[in-house]
Amino acid sequence: MAADFKSRMINPPLVADIPREQAKRWPGRTALRFEGRDFTYEDLDRQSDRAASVLADLGFRPGDRLAWLARNFGVFWDVLFACAKTGVVLTPLNWRLAPAEIAAILVDARPKILVGERAFIEPLLAGGAKLPRTFLLETDGPDGFEPLIDKARANPVSHRPGQDDALVQLYTSGTTGLPKGVVLPNRCYHASGEAGIRADILVPRYDDETALHPLPHFHIAGVNFGLMAMGRAMPVIQHRQFDPAALVRDAQTGTPMNSFFVPAMVMMLLEAAKAAQKPLNNFSSISYGAPPMPEALLDAAMAAMPNARFTQFYGMTETTGSATFLTHEDHAPGKKQRVSAGKPHPGNRIRICDPETGAEAPPGVLGEIHVATGGLMDSYWANPNATTAAIRDGWYKTGDAGKIDDGYLYVLDRVKDMIISGGENIYPAELENALAAHPAILEAAIVGRPDEKWGEVVKAFVVRRPGCEVSAAEIVEFLKARIASFKLPREVSFLDALPRNPSGKILKTTLRKM
Repeated sequence: MAADFKSRMINPPLVADIPREQAKRWPGRTALRFEGRDFTYEDLDRQSDRAASVLADLGFRPGDRLAWLARNFGVFWDVLFACAKTGVVLTPLNWRLAPAEIAAILVDARPKILVGERAFIEPLLAGGAKLPRTFLLETDGPDGFEPLIDKARANPVSHRPGQDDALVQLYTSGTTGLPKGVVLPNRCYHASGEAGIRADILVPRYDDETALHPLPHFHIAGVNFGLMAMGRAMPVIQHRQFDPAALVRDAQTGTPMNSFFVPAMVMMLLEAAKAAQKPLNNFSSISYGAPPMPEALLDAAMAAMPNARFTQFYGMTETTGSATFLTHEDHAPGKKQRVSAGKPHPGNRIRICDPETGAEAPPGVLGEIHVATGGLMDSYWANPNATTAAIRDGWYKTGDAGKIDDGYLYVLDRVKDMIISGGENIYPAELENALAAHPAILEAAIVGRPDEKWGEVVKAFVVRRPGCEVSAAEIVEFLKARIASFKLPREVSFLDALPRNPSGKILKTTLRKM
């Protein structure tokens, strides 16, 4: 069935041409639905031209930065394509950060203007942050940004960016240090899109299939998923933020839905569906990425969404989200590779290297994952030292630990999260996956605790399922049959929830401090 809709997939060399081409091919087709309003591809192209006129009136030149501090408003896509058409670099900021952290990123990014929600702008001003010229969303006042767009003329944009011109500047999550600005030019998105088309990834299966979009726009997947859907002429159903109960309600409409989550979101979606006693049969495609999905959660998701094709993506902001993918067929129960991150996208290369020497490791040997891809970032913004440290001869050093077995990549953990206890290497992800199979455990995280005798010992942080009880001793006993004795936790602490960053990644630095 998917082959019938492959003709809808476009991947122009410039992101600016997505609305232009789709407006010619499908002018009246819905491109975006946001809080009860539908916008066609013709609307999207026209509105982004209006937004481009606003940028010109504000004195923007190619290469200038526009900072965006807001949740998932529909107007984001007008501004993204306006920036793409004019060569302006859109810089979405993580609104979940503390005001001081946002202020530090603004200093680093040096934007010409800041557009955002009052709820996030006012704490910055109260904290004494020095802001560039600032506009607000959802206001008709003189500092309102959307009225400027609505009143502007939709003049065709004469500027023609190049493939090497920056499109977006996304900031890393900062789990291992201060956030860094990842500069992604047009060529990155073209290469990533080409890899997806060659691999038949996320081809629509139904004519009315929609893209249910709850991912934050400051995240690489939040930008990628929307562009992917529009490149396939799929309506983007934009949610202002992730709300599992709202997604469950959307899943009852009867419309086939394609969506992208991180494993934590999948877990919350299943819990919300269970609480509401509603099915999730309308999902036709589920993509997931960020941390690996525990096998027990994968089994539960595939059972709850029986009509969905599952695809895992492994990648990072620095590679435009592109590295490897695991097909739906490889997710089948009983297949060894279902817990892997799959194989490289067409055109990508993966290798495993010794994290100390950089020498390539033989198949099956653990080491640091390196990625070579056409989607490799241009640089870290204004940070040449970090860029040089991360990229060597076209290879990006991910900092993730893994191995390659029969062509499949297995991502085990962050290299720096590895625990060395008595000279033995212990990868937390192995223990976390084992703990996920316990019926009383909702989620768990493993970190190393300093120890005078062993250097480090294993400590487990566990979140119990609602209404379930389990002791530390029972957890250790459960693990004894599944992992080597030297890997067993010496200490178990129970939490109401694990600390996470907005991308869904567990903040192990916070757990270590605890």
